[in-house]
Amino acid sequence: MSKSHYNVKNLDAGQLELMWNFLRMGYQKANVPALKDLCGQLRQAMIQKTAGQRDDDPEYYTKFEDIGTIINSIVIETMALYLSGELDKLEANYE
Repeated sequence: MSKSHYNVKNLDAGQLELMWNFLRMGYQKANVPALKDLCGQLRQAMIQKTAGQRDDDPEYYTKFEDIGTIINSIVIETMALYLSGELDKLEANYE
C-alpha cells in the first residue's frame, strides 16, 4: 500500500476540514430536516446488531465506514444551526 492511500481517519479529517471551510465562508442556513435525518442515521448505527456489511443486513442499516462521515455532518449541521442564529431562536422557547 502506498503512502498516498487514505484510511478512514484521514478521509474523515479531510471531510471535516472541507466542511469547516464552507462554514467559514459565512451565510449559513440551518437545515433542520438534514440534521434530524443524520441523527436518525447515527442512532441506527448505535443500536444495530452488525456493522451493516453482511449480505442479510436490512437496507436501513448504517455501514460502519459511514459513521465518521455522519458524525462530521452532524457537527457541521449543528454549527450551521448555531452560526445562523436559529439555535438562539430555539433557546428562546425554553426561557
